[in-house]
Parts: sequence; C-alpha cells; structure tokens
Amino acid sequence: MPSTHPLELPELLPLVLVYLLPSSLPACARVSKVWYQVCVSFIWNNIDLKELSQPEALIQGHSHLVKKVRIGRMWPQHTTLRFPSLASIHMGHPGSMDLDTIQFIMEHPTVTHLRLTTFSSNAQPAFWDRLLGFHNLRVLAMSSLEIFGTNIDKFWQLCTRLERLDIFLPQSSTLNTGIPPVEFPRMKELVVLGYYANHSPLFLELVRRCPNLTSFQWDAGRSLEDSFVSDLSNLLEAKALSNLEHLATGADGIAHDLFAKIVQNMARITTLLTSLSQDAVRMDLATLIQPHFSNLRVLEVTSSVQAKNPLAQEVLSSCPMLERLRAPFLDGLLVAEGKPWVCWRLKILDIGLCFDPSTTVAHIQPLVFDQLSKLTWLEELSLIGPRARNSLGGTVDMTIDNELHKLSTLRLLRIVNITDAPQKMSHTEVDWILEHWKHLKMFASSSSTSLNPQQSSQSFTSPSRT
Repeated sequence: MPSTHPLELPELLPLVLVYLLPSSLPACARVSKVWYQVCVSFIWNNIDLKELSQPEALIQGHSHLVKKVRIGRMWPQHTTLRFPSLASIHMGHPGSMDLDTIQFIMEHPTVTHLRLTTFSSNAQPAFWDRLLGFHNLRVLAMSSLEIFGTNIDKFWQLCTRLERLDIFLPQSSTLNTGIPPVEFPRMKELVVLGYYANHSPLFLELVRRCPNLTSFQWDAGRSLEDSFVSDLSNLLEAKALSNLEHLATGADGIAHDLFAKIVQNMARITTLLTSLSQDAVRMDLATLIQPHFSNLRVLEVTSSVQAKNPLAQEVLSSCPMLERLRAPFLDGLLVAEGKPWVCWRLKILDIGLCFDPSTTVAHIQPLVFDQLSKLTWLEELSLIGPRARNSLGGTVDMTIDNELHKLSTLRLLRIVNITDAPQKMSHTEVDWILEHWKHLKMFASSSSTSLNPQQSSQSFTSPSRT
C-alpha cells in the first residue's frame, strides 16, 4: 500500500496554510482534491464584501464556510446574503450604517464579534432589541457612538453579557448621562477612546462596574484630567481591580508621579503600553517596573523626546517571558558592557540604539551583536538611530567588518527596519543576509551607499519571498 505524503493529510494542511498569504490560496486549491477541500475553507473563511466581485450565487454557495465578513457599504446584490455560521462582522467604512446594513446584521444572530463605525441607532429603532437576542455576542466595538432614548438602557443591558467593549465617543455623547445600576461581571477587556475631558467620569464609572477586568486601554488623544488618572490609581490601591494586568495609556502628558502610582498599585503586569511626557521619559522606569519583570510579556514605552534611558537594557536582561519590546533610546555602551540578555522568547524588538561619539564604536558593535544573537526567536527587528547625531552619536552598521556573522542565529527574522541610521552595506552583506535569514521578507534602511543608485533608501526582499 503506497504511503501518503504528509502534505496530503487533511489534518496537517491547515497547520501549513495559516502561514500563506490569502492571494496564494487559490493556486494551492488547484494542487489536488485534498488540497482543494482544505483550501476552500480558508479562502471563504474571511471575506470582504466591498472587494468581493463574485456573483451572488457563488457567494451563497459557499456561505456555510464564511466565518468573518468585512463590509464597506452594503450593495444591493449583497442584501439577501445569509451566512449560517457567521461569527464576526466588521464595518470598515465610516457612514456605512444604512438600513440595509443594519438589516444584514440583524439577520445573523450567531455573531460573537461586532464592530460598527459612525453608528446612530436612530436609523433603526428595533436594532437594540434585536441585539439583545444575540446570545453569543461577546465583543462589541463602536466608533462615534450615538444612542438615544430608551435604547441607552438597552445598550448597557447588552454590555452585561460582553467580554470586551471598545467605544469611541464624540464630545456630546448621550452616554454621558450616566450608567444605570448594573454591573458588568463578564467584562475582561475595556477600550475607551475619546478626545474630551468631559468623558472621564463615564470612563471611571465604567471601570468601577467591571470587577473582573484584566485589560484596560484608554486614549484621550489629549491628556485627560489628572483627577481621572488619580481616581483610577485609587481604585487600584483599594484592590477594586485586582485582576488588571494589561494596561495601555495612550494619553501623552500623564504626570510621571501619577503614572508611577498606577504601576505601583497594580498587583501584576503582563502588558504595559504607554506614552510618556518629556519629564517622565527620564524617570527611573526600570526600578518602577522591576517587581513585574518575571511576568512581563509586552512592554511599549514611547516618547517624542530623544533621551537616553537604561530601561531597555534592564528589561532585556531581566524578563525571561518578554515577547515584545518597544523602548526609548538606549546607549550602545550600556548594552555592550551590561548583563547578558535573557529574553529568548522575544519576537518583536523596536528600540532606539545609539553610541556616544566619544566611545570606540568599532569595539562596541560586535558586543551589541553578541547580545542580539541571543534573541533566537526574534521575528521583527527595528532599530532607530538618533536624528541629532552631534548629541547622541550613531547606531549599528550591519556590515561584515562589524561581525554581522554573529547574527546568523536569528533564523526566524522576517522584518528588519533601521531608521535614521545610514548603512554602509555592500552586496557582500546583502548576500550574507539572504543566505542566513531565510524567512526575511523585508529589509529597509536609509543608506549612505545605496545598492540602487536610482533610490535614496536601501530596501530589498528575498527573491523567494516576493
């Protein structure tokens, strides 16, 4: 009996196909009958009705395979489509919530994830009554949300069943009238977006009603009132949010003492994303976060200020569970002479890296490569050089002379991006990179000696990946 090739096993094929681009799937479906049966479910799993040009009969014939739908605007030929296993609807076009779209949503009670844009429930009074019958709905995201009259209470009633809520509020949102006396015990993730300080009482009350919250993200676009941040810190101090471990503060300009108080009052941090003001970027962030090093998986600290901070070195040498890091400028000498990096699970590294003009860069760069070589799971590497070179110096050069060969351990690299750092690479370095980084899809950097004289930047992709 002839043996079956592993790639002809329906159980294994999905494990391979998840790594392919959607545009490659139709070609794969023509390989064999087995491949077709598996590929067709991938092809139809996630569709965009805005871009889909297939006839209605063809779409309806594969409707049982469709799990996710993205809608730009409902066209007449799509209004009668029905997908019995649909789990996610994403409205991707502002102002697209017309009556046909609302009717389409109401006909799919199997939905678990619903994302709406520029939404006003005045367009269909029965919409919220219908949504209350969506017993599988767990995630709701709404942009420019406007709800009126009795529908406000229905909205909050629906939220009592949600596990995640994303809301973006206009300045005069009707939700600012307050929250009825209900709790949101299932809510694990909360994202509140708004541009105005008058939303802060609503945000705070919403957080208070979510006793099992594990993830909270707010982004005011402008700084919220200090009172909101202070009250949030008081909630943490009172152990009202004991499960919170994922925090994202998008508002730039939070006073560093309030930021410090929030972090100190969190029992556990696995994810921390924040944008710091000019005074805060120079604070001792490493000492502040140090109690959470053993649990930290994602850390993103951004700032518009180009100032050196030892945070990245401390994190890279102390956080074995870290998977993603974005941090302020780091002195290359501190990397070269610092403790060995231990975060071998790291997949994404995005840091500013600079060398003091007074140091011997030729000696430091190989030592920096020694540290980078330990990140064997790394998939994306972004290094930012200083714009003001006279104050912060240069950054790494990916050259053979600087012992680039030490980075041969980074076999999983897909993306390398070096910003504000002219490279002195030749075809020798390019050949080495293509030989050793087999998964590389993009290498981009500014270049003082461009490989292509017609271009001012250096960028290439592996021929096997184009």
